[in-house]
Amino acid sequence: MDSRIKYCITQIENQILHSSTDHSAQDALIQSIAKDIKLSRFHLTRLFTKDLQYSPRDYIHRNLMGRCALMVAHTRQSPFSIAIDMGFSNQQAFTRAFTRYWGISPAKFRQAHSRYVATLNAHAGQLMEAAPLLDSQRRVFLRETSPVRFWAIRYEGMWYQRQVCWNDFRKLFARYRGDMLTGPFFGLTYDSPLFVPSAFVRYYCGVQVPPGFGPKPDDVFEISLPSGRVAACEALCKSEDVPALYSYMLDKWLPQSGYSLRASCFVERFGELPENWGSIGRKLQLNCWIQ
Repeated sequence: MDSRIKYCITQIENQILHSSTDHSAQDALIQSIAKDIKLSRFHLTRLFTKDLQYSPRDYIHRNLMGRCALMVAHTRQSPFSIAIDMGFSNQQAFTRAFTRYWGISPAKFRQAHSRYVATLNAHAGQLMEAAPLLDSQRRVFLRETSPVRFWAIRYEGMWYQRQVCWNDFRKLFARYRGDMLTGPFFGLTYDSPLFVPSAFVRYYCGVQVPPGFGPKPDDVFEISLPSGRVAACEALCKSEDVPALYSYMLDKWLPQSGYSLRASCFVERFGELPENWGSIGRKLQLNCWIQ
């Protein structure tokens, strides 16, 4: 992937991670990124589409609609409030955009998700069996985080094959000095398995950058995680078990907590490199930013 497109992707996704992607400011964001990399908007769009098969504007819109779905499903905010927070001019414009993208209105989306949660809670015992055991009897704990910078490679593909990304990551960084891979390690996704088809996920796996280490390798992304309040739970599990943790965190704990999501991303934190994660259980901490 062209290094300039990598920069564009991280700028767009960092904008979504650190703040809402204002619907009305999409053109300004694209223009700003094009200026940063000394390209015209036309040439940026051409390169972006060549590498990712859709334009920067479409990519921002997909991110925005994913964030809207999380807000509709996992907060008590009214559609009007979500529309304003996401930068839409009014609720009607938000409803039209949401319905066009997801196929149903925000109200029906929330109702469908509520029915799903009710069914999940009615079979709570089965969920406990299906999901890996969480430490301290499935306890979710809150903590304050400081900004973290890590270097990562990007994976797009099946949810259950994310361990391939980690194996590739190990091969990529094998040529660097040994203390680069001492951890902690982070797996970041903007795509909840609840709303993204199993055939597609954007996933970054990487390692925290040691102090004073550099420069950044050309073939990796640099990701910055924000500070703030985080809800976290810990588990020993395989890659295929992780969607059950997402379900527990988002559909069991979050509705009862009084909190709502602040950022539309989720981070898996590992103390050691999760090689062969598909067949070997690894200790991980699942984190989401809340407010």
